[in-house]
Amino acid sequence: MKLVILCTEATERGNVSRPLNEKKVLSMAINLMDMVKTAISSGVADQIGSAVGLDKSKTGSAIEAAIPVLLGGLVKKASSPSGLSELGDIFKQQDKEPSVLDNLGGLLSGGANSKLLSMGASLLPMLLGSSQSSIVSVLMKLLGLGDKSVIGLLGSLAPIVMGVVGKQAKSAGGFDPSVLTNLLGSQSNLLSSALPNELKGVMGLADLGKQVTNAASNAASSAARTAQDAAKTASSPMGWLIPLACLALGGFLLWNLMSPKAEEKKEGAATAAQQTVPPADAPVPSVKELFELPGGISMDDLKKKLDGSFGGVVSALEGITDVDTAKGAVGKLEEAAKSYTESMTGVPDAAKGVLGSFFGPYLKTVGGILEKLYAIPGVKEVIEPVIGPMVESVTKIAG
Repeated sequence: MKLVILCTEATERGNVSRPLNEKKVLSMAINLMDMVKTAISSGVADQIGSAVGLDKSKTGSAIEAAIPVLLGGLVKKASSPSGLSELGDIFKQQDKEPSVLDNLGGLLSGGANSKLLSMGASLLPMLLGSSQSSIVSVLMKLLGLGDKSVIGLLGSLAPIVMGVVGKQAKSAGGFDPSVLTNLLGSQSNLLSSALPNELKGVMGLADLGKQVTNAASNAASSAARTAQDAAKTASSPMGWLIPLACLALGGFLLWNLMSPKAEEKKEGAATAAQQTVPPADAPVPSVKELFELPGGISMDDLKKKLDGSFGGVVSALEGITDVDTAKGAVGKLEEAAKSYTESMTGVPDAAKGVLGSFFGPYLKTVGGILEKLYAIPGVKEVIEPVIGPMVESVTKIAG
């Protein structure tokens, strides 16, 4: 409706500098980290610590270290237009549901079967992206905790952080990109001080203030250009055309809103948003199901096994020079692919998300070798049936 309002003001006044009733982006002197801490009472903190296996003496400091990580992930997400759009959709859907902040005790009941952990498991990939594995490793080192405790802690806190930020964004005017950029951008100095350099490095937030400034500048420039263009149009000798343009625009928007395609788009967007946030009655896996690997092995042990599998693949591929050597390498490739499949059997999706950044370098190396080998006549036909399924699986996990 902003375009229609802009046209109305331009027609009535003939000279405008900004849209009528435009939402003002205000500087917000708030501390989101403190707000998240306030939302977590001592009882809730104890429940979180107990659910993820933390000693009571370490729970408070661990929570305090994890909060800026999650907020930093939001700031990083908001540094791109696509990230801002995704966050806006998530917050809009979140706003339709009962707030997690009003029922933290209930959502944490059941300990290892906590609904909060289930919600967080789906939010972490969005918040931390491909850096999740590296972030977990740094936190393990800084906090002296195991990977399951760190992942469980981040997962428990993620819905709380999203709840606090969503509530503040709504109070500031809604979930538009300008509001989110201003809200999250106001935290840059606080987060920069709270995050250790190791974490800022692996999260890609070394230039935190610059990233936020650029995002805010882009949003402000876009809004300014829109207002300036409107002012120029309204003050021109052809300003009498604006009412006709408004009528045409209004008709076009109305047609789009009423058309079946528009309904399909809205339904598709609603479905996508619903998939982003799990329903309240979804089956809730336990911490063991979410983060514990088959056979009780650790993440480090799994990585060692996978490292061996990839090493076998690279070694076998590097020995191929023609069709005959390709045929000779099939046995080694089959052995490496089988080892990979066995290692990944039963690994939960949450753990696969942690492995994404681990797989990245291997995928790049293998992809480069395959590109050269597939240029050799006849080689692809020999090795693709063996190596193809493994590469496809790794590509999905690495994202």
